[in-house]
Amino acid sequence: MNISTENIRLIFGLKLKELRSEHGYSLSALSAKTGISKSYLNEIEKGKKYPKTDKITRLAKVFSVSYEFMVSLNLSKRLSPISDLIRSNILSELPLDFFDIEPIDLLTLLSAAPTKFSAFVDAIIQIGRDHDVRVESLYFSVLRSYQEMHENYFPDIESEAKKIRREFNIYSEGASLKDKIESILVDTHKYHIKYDGIQDQPDLASVRYIFIEGKKPTILLNKKMDDRQQLFILARELGFSVLNLSPRNYTSSWIDTQSFSHVLNNFKAYYFASALILDERIFTKGIVDFTKKSQFSSKEVLALMQQSQIHAEPFMLRLTTLVPRYFRFSQLFFIRYNENISEQSFYMTKVLHGSGLSRSSAASLEIKACQRWVALTTLSQLNSGFISGSPVKEPICTVNKVSYEGNNRTYLVISVAQKMLPTSNMNSCISVGFLINERFSEKTKFLADTSIPEHTVSFQWLTEHDSKIEDGLNKTELIEQEKSVKRINTAINAAAAEYKKSH
Repeated sequence: MNISTENIRLIFGLKLKELRSEHGYSLSALSAKTGISKSYLNEIEKGKKYPKTDKITRLAKVFSVSYEFMVSLNLSKRLSPISDLIRSNILSELPLDFFDIEPIDLLTLLSAAPTKFSAFVDAIIQIGRDHDVRVESLYFSVLRSYQEMHENYFPDIESEAKKIRREFNIYSEGASLKDKIESILVDTHKYHIKYDGIQDQPDLASVRYIFIEGKKPTILLNKKMDDRQQLFILARELGFSVLNLSPRNYTSSWIDTQSFSHVLNNFKAYYFASALILDERIFTKGIVDFTKKSQFSSKEVLALMQQSQIHAEPFMLRLTTLVPRYFRFSQLFFIRYNENISEQSFYMTKVLHGSGLSRSSAASLEIKACQRWVALTTLSQLNSGFISGSPVKEPICTVNKVSYEGNNRTYLVISVAQKMLPTSNMNSCISVGFLINERFSEKTKFLADTSIPEHTVSFQWLTEHDSKIEDGLNKTELIEQEKSVKRINTAINAAAAEYKKSH
């Protein structure tokens, strides 16, 4: 395995620090013996600098070791687990800088108890190999923790969205919201937008847009998308520009995931688009009004989404943003399951848990059981139209009170299932669940609606359906997805190159 230059510096820094400690030298003392400045030695130990040959020779002489020993990539037996971690290149993939953590500081901390840490490192590396844990999964896991840590509410982005709404009078009468945002992109940010920019190419069938950078940034949109999808992509693009987010994705994040910075910036642009379209004050008032109703109306939920000119996912995620903040209710979850219709397989593609939910294994199983049952039940209702020969084009909304057998906790779960345009043969189910407790009951009048179905998920049901549900991708699916992503990336690059050539 090739070891990155950064990790070679880390190995040398650890080795130097260990030798200095063994000989009892301070940085000042070692500087006096070698003629190398204290600050430069400190940079070497932190893995930020790699010394030139003459300096390595001087260090080797002071420690009475060979030059070859100093430059080898082998650490002492005591630090062998740390060496294994560095050689695995995992550190290069961890977004440590996001948390203001220096790699060498982490390694120094871990090296304080190398014997105990050895088993931990071996286990982590083996788990990654056994379960095909990809770096993309790591990035999205870190992002999810970041969202949950902040209750998925980010006031700085909310502020920027409010500023744009005020500056351009977003909600004034006249042009549609999509036309207004397009006008801001074109007139203020000098974009070019091509609505039929992605031609009918099999490898680009699932691609919603392609971004082409340049003096006149260009967005190529898939003509198969509906107006609400186009609106959201344009609003997110405005977020990239207004928030000055770089580096950035050139297409959907599931296709183009190069680093954690890409994932984080894509999330910020997504959040901006949601906050811009779904005004914080207006949306919160809408939640209050809805909870005061004596009956739950699925049609009204879909009508609100239609009125807001937005699809289920950003609409439901907005609930997870504003409910904890304004209703002080963090016992909730968001989850998205996708369905491959022809294969009748289901897999989780996005999840977010409020801080108020228990993290115990028992609670996790209970929540997972409720999430799975609701997703499969709602998607089966969506598919019933296909089975009868009359395709369901519009989303459907369901509400259920769901619990897991043997537990006394019940969740109110609101779900929206819909076709995944422009992808064919795929459906998705977006669910937001709320733990029903005393506070939630007090705040939600429609909870007393006796027409809301109640269901207890049995262990037997979980067992019977386990084989068709993935809460991640298995190895076979992973290989096929990677092949598909490569084909899509090749097609995207070709389409972008062709566009630049013709313009």
